[in-house]
Amino acid sequence: MSLADGTCRLAGALMLLWSAALAGVDPAAAQTTVAPSVRMLTDAEVKAKYQNCPNGYYSGPRPGKARYTKDNFLWVVTPEFARKFCMPPQFISPDLKGAEAVAFRIVEDADEETCGWGGRAEVCARMKELRFEIYLPTGLLPKARDLPYYHAANLPSAMLLTQSAREFDASLRRAKAKPRPGALGPFEISQFGLDGIQGERVVWPIVGMHPQIFYEEVFEGINYLALQGSTGFFTNPRMEKLDVRRFVIVVRKLGDTKKSDDRALSEFAHVIELPEAFSDQVRAADKTRGMNVEELGKRALGLHR
Repeated sequence: MSLADGTCRLAGALMLLWSAALAGVDPAAAQTTVAPSVRMLTDAEVKAKYQNCPNGYYSGPRPGKARYTKDNFLWVVTPEFARKFCMPPQFISPDLKGAEAVAFRIVEDADEETCGWGGRAEVCARMKELRFEIYLPTGLLPKARDLPYYHAANLPSAMLLTQSAREFDASLRRAKAKPRPGALGPFEISQFGLDGIQGERVVWPIVGMHPQIFYEEVFEGINYLALQGSTGFFTNPRMEKLDVRRFVIVVRKLGDTKKSDDRALSEFAHVIELPEAFSDQVRAADKTRGMNVEELGKRALGLHR
């Protein structure tokens, strides 16, 4: 047995014993019952099987890998992106259009928790949002400002200091006198949205999406864009009756302030069409782990704790 084989088997055994200890299972019994089915790959085997692509590789969990990065995202990628970055086959869909890859998850605001809903001090809530991290070819998105990078301001303690009208007006004057391109970002405020479609028209404008991060050419020829939008809108009873199964992320042209409802997809600057199976999982995540406004309302009214 080679040193690499021994190292991998040791890593597998340690992981098994650690898992058993956490679960309150006798380690010896766990090793006896589970160990025969565990086959950890050697470093050489991992490289040959999962790390042999031209542009990089996916570092999340793969069968036989003892060490990996935990992945909390739901992915969908094109066959070409998978070929470039050794993505798992279950992520691949030829139905993803307008982007090379999309990673999705529900994010909860870790910095701000608001309390006092319904006048009840004990009723608190944290904002939960849909987050889409999008990898798409360069040159597809119209920019209001030609900036290669952007990161939305995150000032946790400043959220506890509400500006007076005087201070707010002064901040507007300062911004006008001395523009801050990094704070403004490359895109217009209402440029992105998540919409439900039937045929080639929008029938369900679900939620507006605001840019969180933009990084030009995070990989060769590929831009990175992170968008976030409020959860809870997939539970609209009126819209659910339409049985919409196709969802898109739309990018408006500069200066376009029209609502999305009943618009043709051809009216937008760019459209990212999400595969139906991926959309179903996004909708399910929103319903089960998103912001439950109805539940919050009941707590605010003292009807449920």
